[in-house]
Amino acid sequence: MQLHRVVLSWSGPNVVGTAVTVLHFAGDAQPAPPVAAIKAAINSGATIFSNQTGITVPTSGDTIEDTTGALVGTWTATGGGLVAGGVNSNVAAGVGACIGWSTGGIVTGSRGPRKLRGRTFLVPLGVICYDSTGTLTPEALVQIENIASGLQSAGPLAIWHRPTTPGGTNGNSYGVISHKIRDKVAVLRSRRD
Repeated sequence: MQLHRVVLSWSGPNVVGTAVTVLHFAGDAQPAPPVAAIKAAINSGATIFSNQTGITVPTSGDTIEDTTGALVGTWTATGGGLVAGGVNSNVAAGVGACIGWSTGGIVTGSRGPRKLRGRTFLVPLGVICYDSTGTLTPEALVQIENIASGLQSAGPLAIWHRPTTPGGTNGNSYGVISHKIRDKVAVLRSRRD
């Protein structure tokens, strides 16, 4: 199956290094991912992000083959652009929230068969998103749910399982069937988190 890769770029003085969020959308049935709907989903929860933080939704990107990860084409679309954070707030550096994605797929990796899941980190968030116990506020959870629901309903959102060896052909992808947001602060330690 082909997957459209959508690389969201984070910017602002509180964003350290090259910060991106990578999403995959099933590409066999559509020539481009639903860029305008992706932007609308992120914008629906913009009040969790500082007004010094921006997330850019691209209007072009790559299409890959899910079994190998090989580049098989490109896509272009309209409706992308910058989503600016909507709150005048400092950020808590390096921490935020995590959306957990579930699929109906089973994959075999180094630890044997398991359900294929994915995660999307939203880091950094404005300090107003945290309550006195260090967890996320009810208001922040609603905004994160808006983003997650919007992304899931935007189009055929998929989770990609990379091939287990370099040059391998045992990669796969499955459509997202549900999501979960834990009332817990997520710490982003590395690109592979």
